[in-house]
Amino acid sequence: MGKIVIIGGGVSGLAAGIYAQMSGLDSEIYEGHSVIGGQCTSWTRKGYHIDNCVHWMTGTSPKKEIYQVWKDVGVVGEGQKMIKYDYFLQVDIDGVKCHVWRDLNKLESELLAIAPEDEKEIKILVKAIKNFQTIELPALKPKEQMGFLDNMKLLFKMFKAIPVAAKFQKFTLTEYAERFKSPVIRRLVHNYVPDTYYAISMFYMYAMFSAGNADLPLGGSDNITLKMRDRYLQLGGKIHTRKKATSIDIDNGVCKKVNFEDGTSVEPEDIICAVDASVIFKLIGEKYMDQHFRYCYDNPSKFPVFSDFNAYYAVDCPTDQLPTMEIFNTRKFEVAGRNHHFIIMNNFADQPGFAPEGKGIIEVLLVQYDYEYEYWENLYNNDREGYKAVKARIAEDIMLRLEAHYPQLQGKITVLETVTPKSFNRYLGSYKGSYMGFIQTPNVKKEVHCGVLPGLDNFYLAGQWLQTPGGLPNALVTGRFAVQRLLKRKNMLDKFCCKKNV
Repeated sequence: MGKIVIIGGGVSGLAAGIYAQMSGLDSEIYEGHSVIGGQCTSWTRKGYHIDNCVHWMTGTSPKKEIYQVWKDVGVVGEGQKMIKYDYFLQVDIDGVKCHVWRDLNKLESELLAIAPEDEKEIKILVKAIKNFQTIELPALKPKEQMGFLDNMKLLFKMFKAIPVAAKFQKFTLTEYAERFKSPVIRRLVHNYVPDTYYAISMFYMYAMFSAGNADLPLGGSDNITLKMRDRYLQLGGKIHTRKKATSIDIDNGVCKKVNFEDGTSVEPEDIICAVDASVIFKLIGEKYMDQHFRYCYDNPSKFPVFSDFNAYYAVDCPTDQLPTMEIFNTRKFEVAGRNHHFIIMNNFADQPGFAPEGKGIIEVLLVQYDYEYEYWENLYNNDREGYKAVKARIAEDIMLRLEAHYPQLQGKITVLETVTPKSFNRYLGSYKGSYMGFIQTPNVKKEVHCGVLPGLDNFYLAGQWLQTPGGLPNALVTGRFAVQRLLKRKNMLDKFCCKKNV
């Protein structure tokens, strides 16, 4: 069998490469950036380590299928250290605080003490989170390779969560939050994702954390991508960076050649394309866009995307006394034409080496919707200095509010870095600056792509855009699925590295 060319060196591309090598196949990864990792990215500024991706990672519980996949690629298992927090986040509204505790009994007790008027809804909320702990992301086989028994086992595992999903599938986070009288609990429901997300996403997030399936890798994004890189190279794979693919030559449904920006090309037997979905159709042409993707792109109200404005701050003192993650209300400030009344602060104090000795680094995240991407793109394209000035103004506005909320930090905060939706687009090719896939909204069927495109015989897809709502776990498993689909099409599925899982 000839060489498999993998376009994209993010989590999905690395996973595809690892499983290809484990299955005895010959593969090479071509990454357009100077470093691997894709959206799972981090970098250094002025001696501080900036992590722009992972705040928690689904798949850290050995009881879940996806744990085996993370183990195969070298991220979890013996010797791999995880940070296990007692609480997911702290919410502070006008000085009234609550936490999303890992211990659900503790969560319920605290919420009842804060808002006894919401007793009925609090008990429903906590029970829903507990039942959602049974949710399983299918991670060992692609959907079309799962048989009757596979599906029955999956349904049996998740039977407690099914009634919860059915009851709340029509609610957005905003609509569900309105069931509570307490403004603190309303914000706990919203947490830090877009208001248009369906409410089930909140149950899932808190359920995975409380079940021990959403811990944080020590070292953050680097811990994930560098371990995957090392695993891939140890298995004999090859990685080429600064190799941006620009087009793919196709003849009678067969991909013959991948062309790169530097003028070189490569002729593979098979291609696994593990890049942003919008980039895929720039490489092969929109005529190959299937009904699935066309429907998603043509219906943004049903399948929206979102991004963030992220600001990173150096703190001239330790930050171990600050919350790990906190959402607090503040006086309004404007970003991309929309007023913000809340700040989401993420503290990296538990990550050794992220800040110099005796100092700290914190991050603030502000949700940006797809329509706000146009603001950033227009500003960047038409007024580069204005773009920089707006970023600086927003970072200053945030800093003033951080100092007001954390008086001990006054005069000790300086801006390190700002990241806009346009930044995600520039560096990663992200569609409208999105760092995840299409958002799952109420009353819309969860979309799972089949991983191949009609009319192409040797072309396979991997990446978070294949399964809503995207993110690291979907990127990971679709890399595995791409290799299984390739082998299945060639009648070689028995060669897949993990026969017991086939």
